[in-house]
This record gives sequence, structure tokens and C-alpha cells, in this order.
Amino acid sequence: MECKRSTLEELVRMELKALDGAKVLITGHTGFKGFWLSRLLQKFGTEVHGISLAPEIGSLFDRASCDDFASSHFLDITQQQDLLSLMKKISPDAIIHMAAQPLVRRSYREPILTFKTNVIGTANILESMRSLKSVLGAVIVTSDKVYKNLESGQAYKENDELGGRDPYSASKAASEMAVSAWRNIMSLESEKILISARAGNIIGGGDHSEDRLIPDLIRSFKLGTPAAIRNPSAIRPWQHALDPLMGYVLLLSRILKSEEISDSYNFGPNDDLNLTVSELAEFACQEWGDTQSWVYQKNHDIFAEAKLLSLDSSKAKRELGWTPKLNTREAVSWTIRWEKESLSSGALAAIDGQIMEYLRLAG
Repeated sequence: MECKRSTLEELVRMELKALDGAKVLITGHTGFKGFWLSRLLQKFGTEVHGISLAPEIGSLFDRASCDDFASSHFLDITQQQDLLSLMKKISPDAIIHMAAQPLVRRSYREPILTFKTNVIGTANILESMRSLKSVLGAVIVTSDKVYKNLESGQAYKENDELGGRDPYSASKAASEMAVSAWRNIMSLESEKILISARAGNIIGGGDHSEDRLIPDLIRSFKLGTPAAIRNPSAIRPWQHALDPLMGYVLLLSRILKSEEISDSYNFGPNDDLNLTVSELAEFACQEWGDTQSWVYQKNHDIFAEAKLLSLDSSKAKRELGWTPKLNTREAVSWTIRWEKESLSSGALAAIDGQIMEYLRLAG
């Protein structure tokens, strides 16, 4: 289904009409991406409710100290009955499910936790939706790593084969299968809309996760020590958080307006702007300044990490009018600038400033 060609600014104006006053539940709202999305929606009149594990000390949620949520609940989504009771109490119009165990290397150490959170947790969200008459639909955020990655250089499309060699990727592919199954179930009972959104290697201000390149670099920069890089030749589809999050907003608006839409969408950066880990690290060092540097740290562990992965986002561009506004270097620059601005103006003001700057760029 093709929509009328519009600038993103025009699309945003139209979508905000559907978002204004809507009651939206975000799972994983205390996470880095979840908090950015929450703030984006809050700014434009959406009544945002959150369910997540309690925030970690020093996390973006902790630093920002935002009290603009309509309600904020700390709950493990694998606890089905407690989750169902809470979702009934919130009674949202739509859901964006982002809660997950998102780290590949941690998934090797804790595969059962990863599958329990990413598969059973997702199934619990989907099953709870069935009994909520208020819910029109949900965006289930998975990952670019759901595809069976042959590392052939091809950009994966939404109908390509799913798979996963590591526990994280496999759990996310399995969660896609759960979405497909519950979509089938719900089609027999109601007209609820289920959409899976696939993106990966998202960067932006305030991410402090372990074993992620930009957070690791920034920690080293602040300490004044060379950053250790494990896989300098690996290529990743780096993108700023606001680009895929805007895609999720467009999906959400379609749900709220009960408009026809496809089952899944990729949200990735422009293919010709992918950088290797070493190229991105070098650019981040330059952006930070103060003669920062990085060193190669030979990877002695057994954790296999893909060296090449990219997405074909042509369907999102064609059907939603979505397009990435920041290339990889701009995404890194914005992230470094956010880290510095947050020290003087505070984390919340730095987020608000970049959201408004992004929306101005959209014109």
C-alpha cells in the first residue's frame, strides 16, 4: 500500500493528530531507546504509560528524572498474571513492545534468561492483548538480527528467511514467530493489528549498555584511556535512535487510525553509508577531541559476532514515507554532542533539544 508522497515534516504533522491524546503503553520505557521514544511521544501530547524492569543506576532514565509519564510501572514481563492485571488497569489504545534482553554477548552467558525475556515475555504481551478491548494493535520491536545472516553482502528484506546462530538472534527470530502465531490467532477473534519493526545498532545520547561500541568508546573518552576495539573490520548499519523511532511513530499512527498496513518493516540507514567498526571509532575519537585514540584488543572469547549485516528499508520508504535523516557520521556526531551537552544542561534538556532539531531537519 503506497501513501501520498509527502515530506517527513508533513507526515509528522498528520501523525501527531492521531498521537495527540492517545493512550500508549511502552514496554521497556526505562531502557535507552524506550526512554527516547517515550519523550518523543510525550512531547506531542501522547499519554504514555510504561512497564519495565527498574532502571539501572546511572541509566538515561535515572539521569533524566522525567515525571511526565501518565504511569510508570516496574515489572518483569515474564510474570504473566501480574502483567495481564497491570495491562487491564492501564487499558491502552496501542502498545509498543520494546522490553528485551538486547545484548548478544550477554545472551551467550545467559541464554535461558534471554529466551525467557525475549520469547516468553513477548508471548505474554501478545496474549494479554487478546483480552483488552481497548487495544487496537501493537508494534513489536525485534531486531535486524532476526534474519538468517549469510554475510553475503546482501541487504535483507522483510520476506527473507529468519534465523540466528547466537542466543540473542535466535530468540528474536523466535519472537517473530510468536508474533506471526498470535497475529493468526487474533485474526480469528478481532481486528487487532500486529506489526514487527526491525532495526539494529542504534546509537544516541545516554546509552550506557555493556559491550556496545559507542558506550564503550565514551566511557574510555571520559577516563582518558584508549578504547579497546574487538572487531575493527566488522560492518554494522549504524543509525541514530531518532530515525527508527520515527518509523515506529509512523507505524503507531497507522494503528491508531486503523489503517491498512503490512506485517513487518525494516528501518535501517542508507546502505552506502555503512562504516566498519574501526572507521566509526576513529571518527568518534575525532569528534570527542582531546587526542582520544583506540586500540585493537584481540577477541579471545568464543562469542561469535556477525561481521556484515545490512537491511533493505525500501518498503518503509515506499509505504510509510519514512526516510533516515541522519547518516552514520551525523549520528555519531549527535551522540558525542549529546554527551557533552547533557553535562551542562542536563539529560532531559539535551534529549528535548535534539528531538526538536531532528524535526526541524525533517522539513
